[in-house]
Amino acid sequence: MSGSSTSDAKCVETLEPAAEKTSVARTGLTKRELTLLTVHEDVEAAACPAVAQVLSAKAVSDAYLSPTPYAELATSPTEAEVNHTAVAVIEAGVVRRVDAAELGGVQFTDADIEREQGQSVMVQALLKKGKYQGQRVFVKDDGLVNIQVGGGEARVILPAVYWPLAFKEAHDSIWAGHLRGPQTYERLRRLYWWPYMQKTVRDWVSACQDCGSRKARPQAVIPPLRSVRTGEVGDRWAIDVAGPLPVTMSGNRYVIAAVGYTARYAVAASVPEHTAKSIARFLMDRVVLIYGPVREIMMDGAREFTSKVTAGLLELMQVKQATPVPYRPNLLGLVERFHRTWKDIVSLYVDEGQDDWDDFLPCAL
Repeated sequence: MSGSSTSDAKCVETLEPAAEKTSVARTGLTKRELTLLTVHEDVEAAACPAVAQVLSAKAVSDAYLSPTPYAELATSPTEAEVNHTAVAVIEAGVVRRVDAAELGGVQFTDADIEREQGQSVMVQALLKKGKYQGQRVFVKDDGLVNIQVGGGEARVILPAVYWPLAFKEAHDSIWAGHLRGPQTYERLRRLYWWPYMQKTVRDWVSACQDCGSRKARPQAVIPPLRSVRTGEVGDRWAIDVAGPLPVTMSGNRYVIAAVGYTARYAVAASVPEHTAKSIARFLMDRVVLIYGPVREIMMDGAREFTSKVTAGLLELMQVKQATPVPYRPNLLGLVERFHRTWKDIVSLYVDEGQDDWDDFLPCAL
C-alpha cells in the first residue's frame, strides 16, 4: 500500500465485495462493502486513517486476512551493523531486533498465546466465523484457539505478534540450522497455523541476512551436453587417473585406466606416480600396441595430460585430443564410473593393510 506515514505503513487492507453496497472514502473502491483487517493487532483505528474511514462507514464484515510479507518488514540485509545473536520482535507494527539480554523476556508460553489470541483481531475474527476455507476453528480445553487441519489434527492459531519468535526458533536458532523455506515451514506447521503461513515463512527465510551471506552461490552458465558419437570399435577412448591410493608393497599408488566408448572395454595399470611419461607409456603399451590406432582420446585438463610429452605422442600417432570444460566433467563419466567398479571389486579382497590392491587390479578388468 502507499501510505506516507509509519502508521499507514502498518495497515494491511484486504478488500472483499459483499452483497450490500456501501460507499467508503477510498479511491477506486466506492460503492462496495469492504472487509478490512490488520496483520498487527496493536494497530488502532485512530492510528490508521484508512481503518478509521472504513470503521466510520460501518463497512467491516466477516474477517478475511491477507498478511503483509515479512520480507518488507524485516531488517534490510544491507545494514552495516547486525547483531547475529538477536531475535526479531514486533512493537507498534514494526519489526525490530533485540539482543540476547532481552531474549528471556520475549519467550512465550501457552498463557501468553491465550492472552494474545484474545487481543488478536485475526484470531477472534476466525473464531467468530467458526471456520476458514472449510477448516473448523474452535477453542480446546486448554483455552487456546485451534484450527482443524488435514487429517483431523489441531494446530494452535499463532497471533502475528509471535511470528518472529517462532521464526527464530524454527530457522535462526543453533538447533534449527538456518535451513531452507520448506524445512522451516515443516517445523512450524507441526505446532502452529496462521493464514498464508507458507508464504510468510518463505518471505522470512528469503530475508534472512545470515543465509544470504553464507549460502549464496554464483550460478555458472552451463551449456547443454551433446551425445558423443562412438564410431567404430577402438576409435574413441577415455583415459583418467585414480589416486592417490594406499602405497602397495610394489610402490604403486595410482591407477591409470582407459575405456573404449564403443565396446566399453576397459584397461588399467597401477603406477607409482602419474606423470606425463607414465601416461604416454600406458597409452602406447596398453592401448595402441594391443588394440590398434586410435582416432580420438578424451582426457581432463590435468598437467600430465596436457604436457609436451603427451601432446607429442598424440601428434606422432595423429590422434585427436578432446578435453571437457572444467564445469562439465560428465564427458568423462564412462571412465569415472569404471574407477568405481574396480574399486568395489578390489576392496573385497585386499589385505587389512591395503598394501596389495595392485595384485587384484587385473582381476577386476
